[in-house]
Amino acid sequence: MEMSTPSRPAWIVTDSTADFPPGLIEGMPVTVVPLIVEIEGRSYRDRVDLSPDEFLAKLRRGVLPRTSQPPAGAFQEVYQDLLDRGYEIVSIHIAATLSGTLNSASAATQALGSDRIHLCDTGSVSMGLGWLVIEAAELAASGQPAAAIVQYLERRRQHVRLFAMLDTLEYLQKGGRIGRAAAFLGSALQVKPIITVRDGAVEPVERVRTFRRGVERLLDLAREHAPFDRLAVLHLDSEGPARELRDQLQALQPELQIPLSKIGTVVGTYAGPGALGFVGLVQAARSGS
Repeated sequence: MEMSTPSRPAWIVTDSTADFPPGLIEGMPVTVVPLIVEIEGRSYRDRVDLSPDEFLAKLRRGVLPRTSQPPAGAFQEVYQDLLDRGYEIVSIHIAATLSGTLNSASAATQALGSDRIHLCDTGSVSMGLGWLVIEAAELAASGQPAAAIVQYLERRRQHVRLFAMLDTLEYLQKGGRIGRAAAFLGSALQVKPIITVRDGAVEPVERVRTFRRGVERLLDLAREHAPFDRLAVLHLDSEGPARELRDQLQALQPELQIPLSKIGTVVGTYAGPGALGFVGLVQAARSGS
């Protein structure tokens, strides 16, 4: 009689564009591989060598950073350690259309030649990626095998809703990530764009005349897509308005804990100072799947 092989425990690997608030993944089976930010001739590991506050100070001085994916060797080192410890790996990342990070992860996987590494493109970024990582980590911690986690993510990624108001499209345009939001270029300077990220593409939602109207529109969008299973507020140098937005979202769903997530150096390079938004995972029944 042939004995069945017990499934190996799963471990989650992700990248620093997930923009986790401090402490949110503490104690979870998650390893974060940092992207690289180049500023004024120096290279920094995102959220390791350069904090969001230090980055923001440079950005406000008019310095335009450049970003790049982690080297394949960084993933290879992490993967090899986890393989040696007996794990099956689910590596979950920013949309391949927005970053070469998944390419680096793929190169590392090919170099190792292991079938115990599973790559997942979330089609999202920031806490759109982050929430999926957290749910995957909860499944891993509960003993779910990697194959089941990958299947879950394929369904769950359709439930991400990310909406943000930007102070300007300048950073998206200069960084080459503007996508269909280019339709908003040429607007009057005082107009603030609201964008979404859907299936790996930055898409325009609408233009608003004032910051206050933009916040109201974000709340309208949250109401349209509610109820959420998980919800976070994102911002870069907009902590006061972010807290106000969170308070109003909290009134929408009092049962949720809604963290504030400060946008990190990589995502912030394209969003720019003053960005404000929310990311949620809608309930499956609400999304129709």
